[in-house]
Amino acid sequence: MSRFPYVASLVFAGTLGLSAMAPALASFATPTLATPAEIAQNTDDDPLIREYWRKSYAGDAEAQRILGAALSYDYAEDGEIDDDEHFTITRLLECAALQGDQIAIDQLQSIDADFDISETGECYYTGAGYTADDPKPADPTSGTFDEDALRDAAMNGDPAAQFALAEYLESQFLFFDAFEEAEGWYNCAAKQGYAPAIAVLAEGDAIATYPASEPCPFTNRTMDANGKITERFASSPIETEPAPAPAPAPASEPAAIAPAPDTEPLFADALAAYYGNGVPQDFTRAMELARKAADQNHAGAINLIGVMYLNGSGVAPDATEAAYHYRRAADLGDVSAMVNLADCYLHGIGVDVSLPRAREWYEKAASNGDAYAQYNLSAIYQSGAEGIEPDPVLARKWMKLAAENGDPDAPYYYGHFLEYGIGGPEDPAGAIAWYQKAVELDDTNGFAAMGRMHYYGEYTTEDLELAWYYLSIAAARDHVEAKTWIEVAAPSVTYEQRTRAAAQVTKYLAEKGAQ
Repeated sequence: MSRFPYVASLVFAGTLGLSAMAPALASFATPTLATPAEIAQNTDDDPLIREYWRKSYAGDAEAQRILGAALSYDYAEDGEIDDDEHFTITRLLECAALQGDQIAIDQLQSIDADFDISETGECYYTGAGYTADDPKPADPTSGTFDEDALRDAAMNGDPAAQFALAEYLESQFLFFDAFEEAEGWYNCAAKQGYAPAIAVLAEGDAIATYPASEPCPFTNRTMDANGKITERFASSPIETEPAPAPAPAPASEPAAIAPAPDTEPLFADALAAYYGNGVPQDFTRAMELARKAADQNHAGAINLIGVMYLNGSGVAPDATEAAYHYRRAADLGDVSAMVNLADCYLHGIGVDVSLPRAREWYEKAASNGDAYAQYNLSAIYQSGAEGIEPDPVLARKWMKLAAENGDPDAPYYYGHFLEYGIGGPEDPAGAIAWYQKAVELDDTNGFAAMGRMHYYGEYTTEDLELAWYYLSIAAARDHVEAKTWIEVAAPSVTYEQRTRAAAQVTKYLAEKGAQ
């Protein structure tokens, strides 16, 4: 985990280059058009390519998007996509995106393309376009498309939502793990007897049919024809309102799904092998045990798999795999996974940088009492960025909770909020209690603040010897402001006061250094 850069500007990583778009799928869920892979395998077939170009010039958004993808397959064959090829692919995707094709819009966010769907646009090949006031969104489930809401419905066992999500993910052929996840959701829907999913699995070998004994890899919930949800490990159905298909259920917090009763020992053994607690450290063994528990939807085990992929523990490092497993575990209610996923969005680890998505997952973890998430959420609201307006009231609220819940850096910052009246009334006297808490936690900022307070003595006792003690510890740790205050205080502090304070500083730093 890493701290949000508190009260600092953000520098975001660049987007994925188009040359990384190697073929990832063998099929594409489009009933009327050939698949990108099929087109790419027939690039010398002029009539086929001409037909797609004809449809693209005629303004067919789906043909524009698929042709752009097919050309990326072809161009990537020689290992590099040159500027002219990049231009052709990007312009085709833009033409589709400007007609509201959501898949093309998403793809443009993952490649090095200067495209803003909020602006008025014009297709390079047809001259047609639309403005932000007249969008035409493509929607795999009818109505306004909301992937998170669709996921919520799929996690709740709705087979129609599972199928729609699978179709959407399969269309994301420029993203590395989308096909694997789509395959899983097709199988989840088929296991509930959903005819369209069964038909997809029966069409060929591109999408594997999981063994009958293998459960849905994402959720243990199923929904009957009356809309009742049943958990496989629950003793009785969960009564719900019948859900309209295939529209997704309203967005909500995903319910944590209970793992199978026998997965806790597996997870405990996986952790022991990972950390070497009581047994030799063995990452391969840890991964094997974690996967067994993860197969039964143990959220902690799924999160551990993500950690191992991120750190390269027993497997090749793979940030994309890590983010994928964090999302699975977070959807199952694991708070640590929510934090890890938020970190991924904050720093672009395995996913595109997105401060709004980072905020979303920090907020979910923070609402579950995670102090680290509360701290980072406060910092986001304090700084603001990427369309998020600074909100000092919310920043103060979350920093207070972080301080109360044990985050080691939060007491000083919450004291800072109180002393200067950020996000609420000034309370310098209340700030001192939190600065003192920061000192007890060995926070250098806390020592600097307490030294300044005791030098002035306005809200606590004036004590130059104690001020010198606090400031000296902070200065010894290169706290810039403490060094300045040392110079300010020096004329007022006697030789005897300095000597006594220095002895205590030496003792304190030696004790901390020995720990």
